[in-house]
Amino acid sequence: MPEISLPKGYTLVAHGPSKVRILEGSVMVFGATLSAGSEAFAEPTRSLPLYATGDSRLEVDKGSFSLFEGDTIPAEWYRLAEALSQGEFRRVIIIGDVDSGKTSLATLLVNSLTGRGRRVAVIDADVGQKSIGPPGAIGLGVTAKPVYSLVNVEVYDSFFIGSNTPSGLLHRSIGGVVALLRKAEKLADITIIDTTGWVTESEGRDLKFIKTLAVEPDLVVLVGGSSTLVQLERPLRKMFRLTRVPKPHYVFERSKGDRREYRRWVFSRYLASASVKSVDFASIDIAYTFFFTGTPLAAEEVSRLQAILGVNVLYAEKSDDHIGVIAQPQPPPQAIELAKSVYGVRHVKVLSGYELMHSVVGFMSREKYCEGIGVITGVNPREGRIQVLTPVDNPAEKLWLLGVQKVNPNTFEEEAGLEKWSI
Repeated sequence: MPEISLPKGYTLVAHGPSKVRILEGSVMVFGATLSAGSEAFAEPTRSLPLYATGDSRLEVDKGSFSLFEGDTIPAEWYRLAEALSQGEFRRVIIIGDVDSGKTSLATLLVNSLTGRGRRVAVIDADVGQKSIGPPGAIGLGVTAKPVYSLVNVEVYDSFFIGSNTPSGLLHRSIGGVVALLRKAEKLADITIIDTTGWVTESEGRDLKFIKTLAVEPDLVVLVGGSSTLVQLERPLRKMFRLTRVPKPHYVFERSKGDRREYRRWVFSRYLASASVKSVDFASIDIAYTFFFTGTPLAAEEVSRLQAILGVNVLYAEKSDDHIGVIAQPQPPPQAIELAKSVYGVRHVKVLSGYELMHSVVGFMSREKYCEGIGVITGVNPREGRIQVLTPVDNPAEKLWLLGVQKVNPNTFEEEAGLEKWSI
């Protein structure tokens, strides 16, 4: 483990995964002071800048690092933090492109405000690069003390989107932020909303514009040069107070592979204490899917449906708009159309059960929008049971939410997911 002498006025940027120990002196990380004896962890594929406020000696365990003269945090960020601490701001939303430093800026604002005695809520709406809350969910954290990373902010609640991107799920993303904002304002003096880097294309523009309208922020912060984000700046400046700050002086761009690796780490970290629970079909109440939302058919009706489909039906249910079936083998298309006509429904969903394997599910309760998440590891239609890997206790007592993303429960690697409402 190399020891680094870091002169006053220089910055060591640790590239994760990496642990840095401060042996002598003191450093600042996004405005939070770490003194001798402190440690800081740079998450995989992320970078952590440690600016020496005095001559210091550091020990870097694993990972790599870069050295820079001066502070890599722009002076404009500190001025913004000062303005927020002195003004009457309740809601601040941060908007910027991928790898622009949005989360870094949010961390610095948290540290500046908590350092002045403010209690700060952070809504982490970046479902693909989570800092707060479980993967695939918008997270709400609350803190009254500085942190060197938003990962260290205590999670108060989350809102499960069920995907690593808001694409195709704008309503869940916007609704989730608004729902968590209602909670945040009961808990904190100010709420900072950190968003995804999706700022182009029709959906990306709509997401940022409608989300900002729904939040009604006291301040919109755009991160980037004057020639960037103009497609959002022009409509938003007529509606809200808006300011712009530059990116950090040194930006380490991450590849798509880096982002996948970070998501893999987040899943592995979250599910480290999980265990497999077995749940009866009849106990599952669920949303974001047709399946398990109907009334199970009686044995006589199952026999009738079996005759219509011409296959062995292991489970069947009916709601106002669907028939859900687990059967082997798959029936021909004309049999499915006949079932639609006989039962007067728009959808007949026929599964083998395998389609649900490795799907990520969220668990909601009356107390929390998201008690946690899990990964489906087994489906036994003959016994009518589902196995789910989760740290959540008593999942049968929660409302399940079926995500579109899938994750291997052994390696935590992403797999090809489901189409929205395909099940």
